[in-house]
Amino acid sequence: MRLSQYERSIEVTPGIKSLIYTLACVELEEEQLQEYINEHGTCYEVVGTAGDILSKMRPQWNQLKETRMRKQALIVRIESKGKTVTEDELDEFLTK
Repeated sequence: MRLSQYERSIEVTPGIKSLIYTLACVELEEEQLQEYINEHGTCYEVVGTAGDILSKMRPQWNQLKETRMRKQALIVRIESKGKTVTEDELDEFLTK
């Protein structure tokens, strides 16, 4: 789906196609991590050595933040590296 969306606006080279595939994988990872966070929350509690309760960030929360940064970087890279296809070029390509 992502590939067809980008094909409408940019020329998709093999490198761009690979970046789009990676973006799709990152988006899937983001979705799965978000579902986990929605179900379990961003923090969990542990008992410290003194018996007190400590709240710690879930590793999945950090993974989700990193995934979103990777997603943003991929989008910027795809959109900056892709050559813009004009409407005439698109029409010509679709009519062949």
